[in-house]
Amino acid sequence: MLRFDVITLFPEMFAGVLDRSILKRAAASIPDPASPDDPTRVRPPVASYHLHQLRDFSADARHRKVDKPPFGGGPGMVLQCQPLWDAVRHVESIEPDTKPRRVLLTPTGRSFTQRVAEELAATPRLLLICGHYEGFDQRALDALHDEAPEGGDGLDEISVGDFVLSGGELPAMTLIDAVVRLIPGALGDADSAHHDSFSPGVKRLLDHPHYTQPAEWEGRAVPGVLRSGDHAAVAAWREAQSRRLTEARRPDLLTGTTTVPLPIATIREAAPSETEAIARVHTEAFGDGGCTEPQEADISRALRAANLDVISVVADLNGDVVGHAVISEAHLQEEPAVRGLLALGPIAVRPPYQGRGLGQALMRECVRQAKQAGAARLFLLGNPAFYTRFGFEAANDSGFSSKWGDGPEFMVLNLRPNKAINTGMVVFADAFD
Repeated sequence: MLRFDVITLFPEMFAGVLDRSILKRAAASIPDPASPDDPTRVRPPVASYHLHQLRDFSADARHRKVDKPPFGGGPGMVLQCQPLWDAVRHVESIEPDTKPRRVLLTPTGRSFTQRVAEELAATPRLLLICGHYEGFDQRALDALHDEAPEGGDGLDEISVGDFVLSGGELPAMTLIDAVVRLIPGALGDADSAHHDSFSPGVKRLLDHPHYTQPAEWEGRAVPGVLRSGDHAAVAAWREAQSRRLTEARRPDLLTGTTTVPLPIATIREAAPSETEAIARVHTEAFGDGGCTEPQEADISRALRAANLDVISVVADLNGDVVGHAVISEAHLQEEPAVRGLLALGPIAVRPPYQGRGLGQALMRECVRQAKQAGAARLFLLGNPAFYTRFGFEAANDSGFSSKWGDGPEFMVLNLRPNKAINTGMVVFADAFD
């Protein structure tokens, strides 16, 4: 169950949102959808919501004030350090064994996207902090940032858009709604969220148009393909409509580019001299969970499996290594006698260049070389959902999970030979054309 704690000056604003529809259902015990005729079987809550009044932590017992005028003059009021600090300490002490991920809703934060929602949905507990007036005293935010767990950041600042609202309450409600629908069991149909706009089921593009009864309304008919009974044709039509809509309204989603142009990068073979540069890319991309094996960059030490060399490629931006991907030898922990297996990953891109198509291009080159060498399957390190939209399919009905040493789970998937991959703004070096 994902626990939400919210620190706010206006907890009453949340009542109408949290007590309705999907959010209410997610926080309740309901009949088990798998056994609708058995009243004794219920699905437990998958989310819980806990609101905390910031004024309860004011040092001003009489007036419960939590704000003061800003130093240096200017309009508005600033929320003080002490109430926020004490509120965070109190909330975190409620369930001390589950440290929450702290999130400040602020227009100066990173953009909230579907990918961020997926990231937050994978955490067991979120602490949402709603500002107001001119925001919080920066010293309190700095102190929360400095309490960095395991080398990360102690405070995640998130913005829901390039506009300003009166406070963080509406953004917090938006975040809760987007995250809850991604929790398994929150929706009646578990596949619904997977096919929403920006989600893996629509290849991170906009969703296609939807139609229902009647078949004709005010002279407008439902597209015939949707009534044809041809499931393959329906799927093709929906994918084409999704792409058409995206091209018209959000072409940036097709290229992975943003309003900041990215210079042309070259995808090329990694060199032994780039060991440190590649290790640095992984450290920046994944923090302490990044690459700790610099020999990945040294192709002269490539492991061999079934006469296939390790594949190690980099994204070169004006002589600077900004991304890296590798395919290395793999073994099944469950079946150590099986040899000749290859593992794709990790794929790392420095944060300033993420979301521009470089990771896709690195993966494409690794896959191209693996296919050329005769590989039919790869172990995929990380989340399989990332790979399925780039030309992979499960090797059997359920995929195959295993372990990479003591590392994360990965999946065995087949290479799909004729699946196009959007590479973004990159060019392949001559040796890899």
